[in-house]
Amino acid sequence: MKCPRCLKLNTESVIRCTCGFSFDDVASTDLDSWFDEVKHILETAYTAASTPWQQSGKSGTFEEWTRLRLPNVAAVNRPGRYLDIGCANGYLLECILAWAKLKGIQIVPYGLDYSAEMVKLAQNRLPLYADNFYIGNAFYWQPPLRFDYVRTELVYVPRNFRRPFVEKLLANFLTHNGKLILSDYRSRRDNLTQDWIEDDVRQWGFEVAECHSGYGEGGLELCRVVVLQLQNNE
Repeated sequence: MKCPRCLKLNTESVIRCTCGFSFDDVASTDLDSWFDEVKHILETAYTAASTPWQQSGKSGTFEEWTRLRLPNVAAVNRPGRYLDIGCANGYLLECILAWAKLKGIQIVPYGLDYSAEMVKLAQNRLPLYADNFYIGNAFYWQPPLRFDYVRTELVYVPRNFRRPFVEKLLANFLTHNGKLILSDYRSRRDNLTQDWIEDDVRQWGFEVAECHSGYGEGGLELCRVVVLQLQNNE
């Protein structure tokens, strides 16, 4: 687990990096400053990147991007609205549009990011859907409509707030039978023997409907996508 502040690689169980950045046990009173710091770090890194996938959070080659991001469309099995939380420059949504089309499925892309600068890049990338992009923090944001697919990553919130984050997304963001898509990414430098996010999700009492994996060079699993499906949402 890489610290966003100093880039040091930490074990998954670490509560606080040696630089002081907190992964866990963040007080409610410190939550806004935690979000502000992460926003600044990601915004600075992404806007300085030279390729569209780097501006969307993935270093390396386009081939690596494709291998490790394709699982985000695996759960798409019918037309619908697809919200990407942490959409950055909109490149993942652009790819998901194309990948879903190859499956013969039409989706309508929506994006949410707490960086106004990144949302502007996403709107420029997908001008036909510019009105479908929102500026906001998903932890607080109240969606104006519900979505058939909602994709996000749990690293966007401290570990002690991840369960309430998932609960909010399931309760307030999804249509009836909508799917919550949780993406978990790793690098080759990570401890690849550690548990993936579905273990946490199951411990919180949620039923995992689907799991999809993405593999890097040499067959290393570097992506796990977990799908939760709420059956009784209105």
